[in-house]
Order: sequence, then C-alpha cells, then structure tokens
Amino acid sequence: MTVPATPVQERAGWRRLLEAVASSRRNVLAVAAFVILPAFPQVRAAIPIEQNALMLVTAIAVFAIVGWVRGGRLHFALLWIAIAGLFFLGADFPATGSYGWLARGWIILTAASAGIVCVIVSTEGFFTRALSAIAISFALAFGVVLVSPGGMDRAASAMSTELHRRVAESDTQLREAAKQPEWKQLFAQNPKMNLVAMQEEQLAAISKWSLILVPAFAALQSIAALAVAWSLYHRMNGVPLGPPLGKFRDFRFNDQLVWGVAVGASIFLLKAFADGRNAGLNLLVFFGFLYLLRGIAIIVWTVRGRATRVMLVISSVFGWWLMGPIALVLGLGDTWLDWRSRIEAKSIR
Repeated sequence: MTVPATPVQERAGWRRLLEAVASSRRNVLAVAAFVILPAFPQVRAAIPIEQNALMLVTAIAVFAIVGWVRGGRLHFALLWIAIAGLFFLGADFPATGSYGWLARGWIILTAASAGIVCVIVSTEGFFTRALSAIAISFALAFGVVLVSPGGMDRAASAMSTELHRRVAESDTQLREAAKQPEWKQLFAQNPKMNLVAMQEEQLAAISKWSLILVPAFAALQSIAALAVAWSLYHRMNGVPLGPPLGKFRDFRFNDQLVWGVAVGASIFLLKAFADGRNAGLNLLVFFGFLYLLRGIAIIVWTVRGRATRVMLVISSVFGWWLMGPIALVLGLGDTWLDWRSRIEAKSIR
C-alpha cells in the first residue's frame, strides 16, 4: 500500500523572524554572542573576519535557496538574498588593502560550499556537512590564492595589515576613554593599574598568534556561523535541509577525526616537518578545539541541569587554564572510552 506524500508545510514565514528567534533562548544567546563578540578588542584581534552578521545572513540566504529548490517558498529565498545583499553593501570593510575582498570571498565561498553540500548530501547531520563545506572552501581558496598575483604572501600581508589596524584602533579607543575624568580618578586610586599598557601588550600578543592561526580560526568561525544560520533557518522555514542541531551536551563527531590531532601534533613537533610547522599548529588548534568542545559537552552532560552553575563555580575557582586541559583530555579520551555511554550504563545498573 502506498502512502500519499504529505505536502511540505512551512512552520513560519519571514514575517515571523523575531518570533522564531525568540522562541528559543538558545537561539537568542547564540545570535547575540556571535554578532556582539567581535566588538570586544581581544576577539577583534583574534578572529580573521569581524563581519559576523554578514557571515550569518549570507549563510541563511544560501540555505533559503536550497530550501526553495526543495519545494520551499520563493519569496523567503528572495527576501534573504536581498538582506544579504544589503549587508554586503553596508558592511564596514577597510577602504584600502586586499582584506575586504578576501573577507567577502571567504564569506561567499563558505556559504556556497555549505549550500552545495546540502544539495548533494541529504542524510548526514550538520557537523559532517559543515566540515565538508570547510574542506571544499579551503581547497578552492587555496587554488584561487595560488593563481592570484602575489599568492600567499599577498594574502598574509593583507591579514597582517588588517589585524594591526584593529589593534591600533582598539588601543586608540582605550587611550581616549582613559582621558575621561572617571577613568583618571580610577587610575589615581589604583596607580598600579595601567589598563592601557595591559591591553596594548595583550592585543599585541593575541594578534601575533592569530596571524599564524588564521586558517584554524577562520574554519572555527565559519563552522560557528553555519551552525547559528542552520538553527535559525530551521526555525523560520518548514522545509528541512537535514536533522536539526542537537543539544550541546550530546555533541560528538566521528572518532576518526582524532587523526587530525595526531597529524597536526606530528607536523608541529617533529623536526622533519619543520617547514610545515605552522600548518601543523593550525591542524592541532582546529581539531584540538573540537575535542575541547566535546570534553565540555561531556561535563555538561554529566552534571545535566546544574551545568551552568557548576561550570561557573569551577571556572571562577580554578580558572580556565585548568578547566581547558581537563575538558581536552576528556574529549580526546571519549574517542576510546565513550564516557557518556559508560556513565549511563553504570546508572542503569
């Protein structure tokens, strides 16, 4: 007996964007954090692209196009294409230098790659698709850079100029703020507290490392943008592109990715691969951060409803310098030990 196909019904149209976002506290926090974080000087000095809102709306526009291809409403796709276009026109890119074109190209490339993966792949979850999209983006970007005048040196110079511009801008803003009477009074009461010098030193160190880690940070930032866009799209559109994002406490991925950590560590540490040391460090940071998130997810899963309170207490008492390594070890160990299954099995007994 053949069951007739149920026509696709959209849960919400574009006019209910705010209700779709507000319907989930997790969505509200994710969007707010993703858009607002680049305003902090330390974050600006670290991330390759500070136009996070542009990354977000571009990804949603591409997902909307894929949804239309799968039977969704055309006006929804056109709306988000128009929004993305307006964001591109209004984006605050530096007037000089190549960074603006590099950033625009990467944003379009990652969103388009995610759309292509969604068209080709229909059964895999979000994280597998996001990793595939990032891999495609890097392959295409590397090819484009190699055939472009100046190649890698020009791209590295553009990123270096942009990061130094951000650091100088942030330092200038803090110096101007320090001239205000309230700040002068605060410094008079605490003569040893020189926030300007502290920030200048901190931002210089961050920008030095972030310039080396541009590929790793760009990949992590792009995955975050795609994740937020994926969640928002499925809140606004009833044409699913794949499974919705699961709860963070259940976050896991293919155990074979541990080879990314192993390869990165080998290239970074062994003298035989000295010429590729930076590439190894980028692999190590990228895959290491994924396992750090996996470890934090295990901690959240273990404490369940008390997660936020416990994490805040632990981080305030011991600091993230201790919490981070513990989470990383848990995440890596989960590859072989599957902590959550073991804990669940013991609780059943």
